[in-house]
Amino acid sequence: MLRRTLLLIAMVATCAGPVGAQTRITPEATPRLPPQPGQGPAIGDVHALQRAARITDAQAEAGRLGAEKAAAPAIRELAQSIAAEHGRFRQAIGDVAKERGVELPDRAAASIEDRSLEALRQASGEAFDRAFLSRQLGLYRPMAELFQNMASNSPDPALQRLGITVLASVRAHFETARKLGEPMGLRVETVENPPQY
Repeated sequence: MLRRTLLLIAMVATCAGPVGAQTRITPEATPRLPPQPGQGPAIGDVHALQRAARITDAQAEAGRLGAEKAAAPAIRELAQSIAAEHGRFRQAIGDVAKERGVELPDRAAASIEDRSLEALRQASGEAFDRAFLSRQLGLYRPMAELFQNMASNSPDPALQRLGITVLASVRAHFETARKLGEPMGLRVETVENPPQY
């Protein structure tokens, strides 16, 4: 009898600790909830979609230029892949934005905002290859952050899936650009964290 009583007291004591600790939990000020019926998307999602549209438009244009002007076949192949994939991503971003009533920037605006595209238009031969790879390496971190945040922080499942898909492609293109840029002396320092979905 004493043994059972002590066992019961021990069980209650261990259960009381975590329950008591949970009473001090404060709710998050901005919870990650999907948009409710009649509600628009979160402002962070709107900005992410607009920024993603600008980046994918600019990447598709850079890839198109690379497919036409790159001197090295491997760089031309990378550029074709970038143009094709970012063209598909832009279409997917447009579809998601349309479903959510988000207005995206005009596709021509991407060319105006991204000055590196004008530098690519002016370059040719090996100078173009170097400028193209340098641009890809420099854009990796902001693109990875944008799509990682979309995958990790958006309450919208469609944006999460889109972020994961684009992030995987951006990483693959970065690795290819990094390998192609090494013989040219192009390097970029990255601190890689595993994806947080």
